[in-house]
Amino acid sequence: MCTGLKQLFILIIAVLFTLQLTAQNHFLVELENRAPSVQDLVKGYEGFPSIPFQASDIKGNQYTLPELKGKTVFLYFWNLNNGTALAQIDDLNLMQSRYRDNLQIISFADDDKASLMSYLKSRPIDFPIIPNSKTLSDGPYGGDLGTPKLFIIDEYGIIKWVFPESSFTSADFNFYNVMETLYKQLNM
Repeated sequence: MCTGLKQLFILIIAVLFTLQLTAQNHFLVELENRAPSVQDLVKGYEGFPSIPFQASDIKGNQYTLPELKGKTVFLYFWNLNNGTALAQIDDLNLMQSRYRDNLQIISFADDDKASLMSYLKSRPIDFPIIPNSKTLSDGPYGGDLGTPKLFIIDEYGIIKWVFPESSFTSADFNFYNVMETLYKQLNM
């Protein structure tokens, strides 16, 4: 009789343990489905007014989005530890110099001013750099979009296109050609 009770007790424990594991896995699946996809995040920005900011670049110049109305604005988020971001600087320099009258590129770097100034000794950057921008990058301008990321804002202050980090990793993505095409499309 005692052996039968032991087997029943073991069976009940096994069933309860299995139910507990199943319930935990179900809960985890529900949490995974709650996070929006990168595509959903991008759609949440495109077509909406840009998020205002006021910031000083590494030279002490102040920038705000309302002051830039009437120009196309590229907001570029990057850091010195990202090879993809560093490779795009020459293309951004070329865009800024070619379209200086109607385009303002503002970059937001996660890095501190001293590190950025040191980097500028070996490689010029022809557009403003806002240092210590991780809070802005991780907060209102979509931390889940990765780094680098780019927001293209039209002359009315509306976000037209958002390029998350995953856009830049595609082998067939020609950064300069895409940026120039979109710039020209906004300025026809």
